Parts: sequence; C-alpha cells; structure tokens
Amino acid sequence: MAGTAARIAYRRIAHSITSPRTDTRRREVLIERPQDVLHIDAIALAPQILDEEDAVVEGSTEPQPIPHKHPMVKVEPPINRIAHRELRIRVWSEGRPDGHHVGKTVTWSMAPLFVQPVEEGQVAGDPVFRGDWAQAAPEHRDRFELPVAFTATGFARISQEQATTTVDDSGHTAIRINLPPIAFNAARISVQLEGEDGAMELIDLEVPGIIVIDPGHGGTENQPGSSANNATSHTSGILEKTLTLDFGLRIRTALRALRLGVNSNVLIYMTRDDDRNVRGSDRARVGRDNGADILLSIHFNGANGVARGTETLIRPQASNHNFDADMALARRVNGAAYNAIFSHDVDARDRGVKSETALAVQSEGDLGNTATWHPLRAVLLEVEFIDNKAVDELLSINEGYEQVRQDICDAVSGALLQDLRRNT
Repeated sequence: MAGTAARIAYRRIAHSITSPRTDTRRREVLIERPQDVLHIDAIALAPQILDEEDAVVEGSTEPQPIPHKHPMVKVEPPINRIAHRELRIRVWSEGRPDGHHVGKTVTWSMAPLFVQPVEEGQVAGDPVFRGDWAQAAPEHRDRFELPVAFTATGFARISQEQATTTVDDSGHTAIRINLPPIAFNAARISVQLEGEDGAMELIDLEVPGIIVIDPGHGGTENQPGSSANNATSHTSGILEKTLTLDFGLRIRTALRALRLGVNSNVLIYMTRDDDRNVRGSDRARVGRDNGADILLSIHFNGANGVARGTETLIRPQASNHNFDADMALARRVNGAAYNAIFSHDVDARDRGVKSETALAVQSEGDLGNTATWHPLRAVLLEVEFIDNKAVDELLSINEGYEQVRQDICDAVSGALLQDLRRNT
C-alpha cells in the first residue's frame, strides 16, 4: 500500500516502425517521471493476527489499502487495557537512493472512524473515538509509542495525540498505535514528512468486537458454580446441557456468517464446544482473558411442567459494576429470543430481565470488571422451559423444529452485534 505526494507522467513517441510480419505499426512509448516524487508506503504490521483457534491468519501482517480495517490486538487485557498494532513504513522518492530522506522527521496522527448507529430517518453524527486512553495502563495512555517488533529511530512524544520518528538510513521508520479496547473503535493513521505541506493517509485500524458464547452445564460431574445438567425435556428427554451446546454452536456459526462488511472484525470464543463441564469462574475468565465485550451464557429452564417463557438474568445492581450496560444487552437478547419464538408459537411468553441472583459466571472479579474498568457485559439467557410439553414439541419434536432453533439463534446473533455497536 502506498501514499504518493505527486504523480506526474510525461509521454512521447520514441519511434514508430512497421512490423514485417503483420504490416502493422507499433508505437513504443517512453514514460518519463521527474525525480523526487515522494512515496510513503505501509509495508508491514505486527504482531500477526490469530483466529479463535489460535491459528495464524494468512496475510495479517501485510497492509491493505484504505478503507480495509486491519484488526488490532489486546495483550493481557485486564492489565494493559488497550488495543494496539505496530506499523512499519518506507519513505522513498523515485530515482533517489534509499537513504535520500534519512534523518527527516515523520509526524504521526490519527482521526476517528467509528460512527454511532442511529435510528432510521435520523442523521448520523461525526466519527468519534470510543473509550478513553486514560483508562489504559500508564505506559499505554498515548495514541503513539515506541514500537517493539520494529526498529524506530528518533521517537519523540509531542502530545497524547501525536508523536514523531525519523527516517533511518534504509528509508524506514515505525510506530506503535494504541486505541481504547472498545469494539469497533477505529482510526485512520496519517503521516507528514518534514518539508512536505500536507499529511498523507496511510492505513485504517479497528478494534475487533469480541463475543464469548457459554453453553451452560456439560459433562457428567458437577463443578463449582456449574452443575452437569439441570433441566430435562418433557417428552424427548433431551438434556439441557445438550440443547445449550447446540444453541451455542448455532449462534457461533450465525455470527461467523455475519462477519462481512462492517462486522468483519468480530471474534467468537466458546467456553466449551463439546460435552464437558467447566467451572463457573473459568467460564467468566474466558471473557476476561480474551478481552471480550460480551459474554452470553445459554441455559434452559425447568420447573413444574406448566411454566414457560423466555427470561434473561443479570447480576444484581449491588454487586454489578456494569448494571446499566448489562441491562441494555439483556433486553436486546431477551427481546430477540422471545420474538423469534413468538413467530412460531403465539403462546410464547416474555418473562423479561431479572437481576435477583448472583450467578457464578457473572462474578465481576472473574469477568475482570472493577468500579473504574468494566468492559465486559455478561448476561444469562434462559431460552424456555423445556419440561413444558409444548416447548419440547416446538424445539425438539415437531416438524420444522430445526428451523425454530435456527431462527432463535439468528435473532440472538443479530442482537449481540447490535449491542456491540450501540453500547456506549
């Protein structure tokens, strides 16, 4: 990817001859460009990007042209509280040696790209940054800092917003770029070379939206904060742990299918993807350790064979640093699941959002939330009462039950993505 300060081409016909084979005339054109046409190329990114299975994403260190948004990374999220990426650039001029610009100062700056979604008919606002650099670890509170993976000479902090480096004798320089680690927070990086009139736009970077899906229960033995199984379906005998895993995998698949366009930088992690049980605290820590924005725990209710309805649980306000944000997420998820069920069964019931119980998977300490730093929203969706005969038939027996399950999971997936973009 290259930025060019000027591109002026002059053409003339060098000579014209007739081909003895085809009796046609071939014109040879010489293109001349003046020297000192400046190029500033983004040539490498670090570190490489890993997917949810820790596999290297091919080409992730190769810069792509604007408006491609390159994902940023979160290293030790609870400690650093920042997303970052390092960028190496080459500064050169046509017809000049690599060292032509050695020692010149490069000034780095950024502009926001995230635009808050608005309701239909409303006018979108200006791009903004999400979050606050002041919440990062002290050493990462500037937008730019000295890189580690790449060599940079002459690094100097101008302000929280700008920094400078100098071009080395090979024509290169580099920087580390920091953004608050909020989903879809994005920036366009620009540089201005000493002696040039204007800045040059180089590359777009974006913080990924990170979602953890937690299929409740599992395995055959109880773990602290997580029983192996609770509810059992009325007629089919399908266990809650089996349904939670099926729904969790469907939601993951649906979210992956939605990773297009504005949602391309979305990562989805699972607390389990097979029949095993996981401690409640360890489920929460999957969200904490991956720097997640959302943790969705999936469960199914069981009671007296008569009760039914969809409800979503959040931690009580007294022990919830994220109460308002959890409530907003819970309402989106609960409404999406209920409406999907109602579209197939008019007897569906919306039991709403509840916050009476302190659930292990929502422990603020294990989620990594504090009174001043609470990036992870956590809700527990009770999809329905599977010991109710009508519900069991709807979800596991009647013709078309697979479509019912899929519609619920698609709706919930959409609600999660909506929350990533609308949460403030």
